[in-house]
Amino acid sequence: MSSSIERAQHLRERHRHEEAVALLHLHLANEPDDAQAYVELAFNHLEMPGQRALANDYILKALGILPDLGHIHALHARILSQLDRPKEALAAADRAIALDPENEFCWVSKGEALLGMSEWKDAEKALTHALELDPDDETASNLLAIALRKQNRLDESNDETSRRLARDPENPISLANAGWSALQSGKIEQAENFFRDSLRIDPECEYARDGLKESFRARSGFYRLFLRWVFFMQRFNEKNQIFIMIGIVIGFRFVRNAVQAINPALLPPLFVLFYLFIFGTWLSSGIANLMILRDRSARLSLDRSEKLDGMVVGGGFMIGLILGLIGLAIGQEVLMLTGAMFMLAAIPSSMCFVDASLKARIVFGGAAILIYLTGTIGIMGYTNITDATLVKHGAGAIIGPILITFVSTWVAMIPSMKKPDPAH
Repeated sequence: MSSSIERAQHLRERHRHEEAVALLHLHLANEPDDAQAYVELAFNHLEMPGQRALANDYILKALGILPDLGHIHALHARILSQLDRPKEALAAADRAIALDPENEFCWVSKGEALLGMSEWKDAEKALTHALELDPDDETASNLLAIALRKQNRLDESNDETSRRLARDPENPISLANAGWSALQSGKIEQAENFFRDSLRIDPECEYARDGLKESFRARSGFYRLFLRWVFFMQRFNEKNQIFIMIGIVIGFRFVRNAVQAINPALLPPLFVLFYLFIFGTWLSSGIANLMILRDRSARLSLDRSEKLDGMVVGGGFMIGLILGLIGLAIGQEVLMLTGAMFMLAAIPSSMCFVDASLKARIVFGGAAILIYLTGTIGIMGYTNITDATLVKHGAGAIIGPILITFVSTWVAMIPSMKKPDPAH
């Protein structure tokens, strides 16, 4: 290895990435086919904010020069994982293992890819094997703690985190792992302390910053219930989660028919519960952010988009819920329908702020406006029906908002509707 590359490695270890990159480019000007220099460039850009795509470009150049080295394929797998391309990452990791099965880095890369696919058990096996090859591998240990926590095996996850912290008590990822385990156990204050310690050591640790925000949100009773549901669902892979949701929707139809036969007046609150259950994923963040805005210290953790999310989504939901409850209490059906309109509009609104691309803001912002327009027209039509009843005509009055809401959730699955990764 040349002295320039060794010097670049030392600079990277000290987080002096710009200097390392400049040195490597000078080295490549004289030795343009040095694969190790491209590997080192990939490492640097992977650790630099918003540079993951460049990291991928450089590792592909290294593979073009030396296609038969396992650790280069393993690094490619890690980069792909961080670009949210886990299936491609798994294929790259398998190529790495085929070339160098005794290299723990290859197994760590496979474990990270499997985590990205929510294949927790297989990820655990890969990461356990990596630790058998090198018990001191920091990344393998931290990722194994995550894989165990995702399976709700909190004691084992805490044991692995404690083992890592015993070796390195100032490891920010391990401290954040401890925070997430505490949060999943319902120990909110303890979780906050772990996340704060992690951020004290590494103020740029997004894993800890996200956890701290979640712990602030968990001060809300509603959000704690939502987190329980999230932690339960995360045990399953994406395919099984879809089957569970389909089962819930089918089950609701039977419950609805039974409730209607017993007492039709119970249908509105039943629909509200179903609405919260199905759309809680979209609403929870906005409602929790609204709660955080009430806390003078916690609100400082929110960025501008999260504050707007709280005001528009959380505020819209609460307005709708209050109108609906007042309407239910006094028997005023128009108020109940208006409340439903606000609550439905909160769904596409929730896709307009946090992690929203410009296209998403236009599409879902337009959908929210359309819900208000079609809902207002439908409710006005409802008031003109002489013998209108909520059971017979209520759904028809807001059929437009209902359809727009469901279509919005389907459109939200389109990749281009998500906020583009700054690395892309």
